Amino acid sequence: MKKVFLGLSAVGLIAFTSCEKKEAVKVTDSQEVATASEEAVMYQADTSTSTVDWRGYKIYEGETEEQGHHGIMKLSSGTIAVENNKIVSGDFSIDSNSIESHDLNESPDDKAKLDGHLRSPDFLDAEKFPNATFHITSVNQIEGEYNSEISGNFKMREIEKNITFKANIGIDGDKMTIASEEFTINRQDFGITFKGGGNSIIKDNVTLRVNVQANKVAGADAIVVPAEETVVEVQ
Repeated sequence: MKKVFLGLSAVGLIAFTSCEKKEAVKVTDSQEVATASEEAVMYQADTSTSTVDWRGYKIYEGETEEQGHHGIMKLSSGTIAVENNKIVSGDFSIDSNSIESHDLNESPDDKAKLDGHLRSPDFLDAEKFPNATFHITSVNQIEGEYNSEISGNFKMREIEKNITFKANIGIDGDKMTIASEEFTINRQDFGITFKGGGNSIIKDNVTLRVNVQANKVAGADAIVVPAEETVVEVQ
């Protein structure tokens, strides 16, 4: 079976394997979005399986141990362009109304209350801002646990900042998978300033992980190389 492994990352999250805290990624002003030629091979995200997992933290007054919640958001759309075995561009949309907590699955009433609050103006304000978006601006090949580093314009609540994080991606025939590292954003950078209630203080840092599964668009010519030649240059 022929495979291509490309250095890229995109935007979505699965179950966390670690609760290790990291500093928030650096944010800069939005940058020019990467584009693809007409010859690019296009892949489309499977919105039924592609997710962005999240974990938030809080601490109660008088206590030292942090608590928190975790769950997922779903992609509403996503496209990725490949040229000459390189990821050249990508655009993703995340459904703000899809946010849900998983740690409260055994408490339906509490889960409904929290999920509704996360969609409210205190957090995502999903009625006013139904989608968050991510547009790739550059991809660089790296060495180590993750084979690529991706930068892109992340827009939430109409605030757009450029961020960078690491990820692995693989292409196997008509299928593409993208799995990012756990990375952290500061919610204040994107206009989420709610401090908490009930003697709790909500932490600014939110941990994310992207998990995208994509399929080649019908009619697109697959770009593949033999398995023994799976080194891909990414710029």
